[in-house]
Amino acid sequence: MRFGWPGTFMHTITTRPVSEKDILSLPLAKKVGQLCCPILQASSLLDYLRTIVAECGVAFVRYCPNAYYDNQSRLVCDPSPYLTPQKNAALLNELQALSLEQGSGLPVFVGIDQEGGTRNDLNRYGTLVFGSHMSFGCADDPALTEETARLTGLQMRALGINLIQAPCTDVFQFAGRATVKATSFGEDPALVTRHALAMMRGYKRAGLAVMIKHFPGYGATAVDAHKGIAEIRKPLDELEALDNRPTRELLAAGADAIMIGHAIVPAMDPGRAPASMSHAIVHGYLREKLGFDGIIQTDALRMNAIHDNYGTAVASVRAVQAGCDVLLLRGDVNHFLDGYRAVYDAVKSGEISEARLDESLLRLHRLRQRAGLYETAFVQPEKAAAPFASEDARRCAQTLADRSVVVLRDDAKLLPAKIGAGARVAVISPKPQKLDGANDPIQSEDMLIKAVRERFPNAAGVLTELVPTDANIAAARAACAGADFVIVGSINAINFARQPELVSACLDSGKPAVVVAMESPFDLEKYPQARTCLCTLGASRDAMTSAIKIITGELQPTGRLPVTLKN
Repeated sequence: MRFGWPGTFMHTITTRPVSEKDILSLPLAKKVGQLCCPILQASSLLDYLRTIVAECGVAFVRYCPNAYYDNQSRLVCDPSPYLTPQKNAALLNELQALSLEQGSGLPVFVGIDQEGGTRNDLNRYGTLVFGSHMSFGCADDPALTEETARLTGLQMRALGINLIQAPCTDVFQFAGRATVKATSFGEDPALVTRHALAMMRGYKRAGLAVMIKHFPGYGATAVDAHKGIAEIRKPLDELEALDNRPTRELLAAGADAIMIGHAIVPAMDPGRAPASMSHAIVHGYLREKLGFDGIIQTDALRMNAIHDNYGTAVASVRAVQAGCDVLLLRGDVNHFLDGYRAVYDAVKSGEISEARLDESLLRLHRLRQRAGLYETAFVQPEKAAAPFASEDARRCAQTLADRSVVVLRDDAKLLPAKIGAGARVAVISPKPQKLDGANDPIQSEDMLIKAVRERFPNAAGVLTELVPTDANIAAARAACAGADFVIVGSINAINFARQPELVSACLDSGKPAVVVAMESPFDLEKYPQARTCLCTLGASRDAMTSAIKIITGELQPTGRLPVTLKN
């Protein structure tokens, strides 16, 4: 097929109910588009996205307001222009109007990732940013988890976002799985289930549709699908008892959708197809065994696990054949069209039946009905700012942070630190990943330095690259040499080379020093010589404030780490 065809299918914007007959009367080009999800990583509707929405009739758009990122979460160009909540809401209203007037004639699901800290698609406008899923496991207060999700959900919904890709139901088992960082609630499946259910309740109370992830759980894989093929080698009985338990319970409790990853699970599919392309897992396990008839969306099909081994076209066709309803084609326009055209051509050739497409279209229709999307696709821009100014949201974020910053080690007996009024304090921090795209004065790359300077205004600050350079390390050494007390951060040193070297350079100064692991507690294993260490379990400004309060004795740590460290 060619991209573009004569005529445009349109519905008049009307209050009349949308029927199954309306859905099934979509032309094939737009039926296929309903299964294909592009990404909006900009502050305006770019021309290629307008064309995709209008001509392909997409049902899902993944939204990332901060910036455009590549497959390794690196900023590709400048951050997207910073909007106000009002303008952001108007932008998403424009997207809905485009779909209704020129596209499928149906409202669009606008989905967002908000996993916490560095794994948020939105870190602007004073958004309620929690550190990570693990921070909830550390505080272990399901009521706090639910309220945090509700208040976050109200902010998202005010902008016109109507679906959230959370909670994460992965059960954490470190064993080399460095890329999970602090994204899991913890290692106990009962704790993960408890907090995932609470988070789902909160988001639903705010009016969001909920897509849980990831299935199969990434907590037991040693390879990140962004970088290669992951394989889960556990027997089925162990998977059912541990890894699959949260998924089963959330689907039974009313999760609207699930994101399926690309891991190979021989115990569930002896044919060793990646889960996203496995009929045995998608249809046999999720549909038949668990009885789930909601939306199944693939994880990103641009990940190296797919790109290097199958390619977008082959993977898209096989995922639809397996039973997936939505293909996450979150790359550039060529990536989207590779997947879209492959599925269209497969239907035309009979490789995929049109009846198979209709199954997914009707599931999307039923989710629009449950979520009230036919009535609430448009939001009121003039009211969009209010949830971001909520004092309840501010208090909730700080309460969670205060209850989830933990002391990992204090062999040096430094805490609480006795830092005199005239003491020279040095603070050294790598730039947290992806916060360059936020371009936000609160969720900023130098949030640890700012938090220290709120308490010690004359502190010397050194902000380094995520992978520190020789010049960064030299500047850190110099700052520590002139200091009486040192605070040095790491941000997932388990993944980024030379951060342990940066920490060592600061500790070698011989000055009293506290290391703050700003996300993964497993950073501690990379600098075993550190005698006093805290972990914030996520890069949020509130968590940095809590860490400084613990260092100075203004706050007593109460959280309990929900994972086991080697030492």
